[in-house]
Amino acid sequence: MKKRKRTSQYKKAAAVFIAAALCIAFALGLAGCGTDSGSATSDGTYDTVSEAFFLMNEDGTYTYGEIVAPKTEDTFPLVSISHGIYGTINSGGAKQLSEMLASHGIAAVRVDFNRCLTNDPEEALAKDKSGRTNEYTLSDMLESNQLAIEYALNNYNIDEDRIGVYGRSFGGRVAMIMGNESIGGIDYKAMALIAPAGNEYALIHYVGGQEEWDHIRAAVEKDGSYKRGKLIFTAKWFDEYYEMNPALTGDKFGDKPVMVYYNTKDTVVEPKTSLDCAHAYSNVAIYEVTTDDGHGYEMSYEHSEIKDEIMNRVVTFFEINL
Repeated sequence: MKKRKRTSQYKKAAAVFIAAALCIAFALGLAGCGTDSGSATSDGTYDTVSEAFFLMNEDGTYTYGEIVAPKTEDTFPLVSISHGIYGTINSGGAKQLSEMLASHGIAAVRVDFNRCLTNDPEEALAKDKSGRTNEYTLSDMLESNQLAIEYALNNYNIDEDRIGVYGRSFGGRVAMIMGNESIGGIDYKAMALIAPAGNEYALIHYVGGQEEWDHIRAAVEKDGSYKRGKLIFTAKWFDEYYEMNPALTGDKFGDKPVMVYYNTKDTVVEPKTSLDCAHAYSNVAIYEVTTDDGHGYEMSYEHSEIKDEIMNRVVTFFEINL
């Protein structure tokens, strides 16, 4: 395994919060280094360790994240997990998927893209999200993911030559950009996407069509921002949305393996958008499901054959390709 040095862009964040993160994890009562879930078993699965952390972003806000890793002295791969707009760190079964990956020897790191205005857990993680920015620009999401990956590389026994990306919905767009552009100078080895919103039209459909899209853009031009639900649109948001269209740059990922799931009844990210993203790659496996759960893919269900199929296939995909 190569020892990785943090890029100069993020040295400030590391110096302030790497030590603090462990204290925050224990204070939250969520998890911390040394928090076990049992020893390795005869079936080859791993005991796991988990940790919660805050990291400082360049704009002075904070990113909240969690990592789950296999408890072993050997090096192990890492998967960066990205949720979508309005989602949370645990959306779409992300926590369960992280634990499954770790139990199969693959660390998983995920962050909450809704940045915190404070690193005080009670205020930052309040259910009303009053301590959040409610902005989701692509550059911010990419920075948060990069910070979390750097944190994992500096604090866990990660093999930096075996890092993959996973994303669903707008997080799929983020994952595609990470892989296509080698964000952080990393050669990501595999990519798994669930309903990726990675082309030019994905969010136009999401907001209700071209007329509503144009209305929001005009309001941003006039007033500088536009709030729709809890999401705040800005000029920066629109600029980056058009500048970062990963459905057009999949060739940069080469022939490395990609898998894409879409639901024929998804009305948030249309099947044609997911397929457009899938066809951006030369070495892609496409899986179709049909469920009335729409954009949820039954990932929040307690028991679901579709959820089990997706999660098991994602874990196996990364086991084979990382």
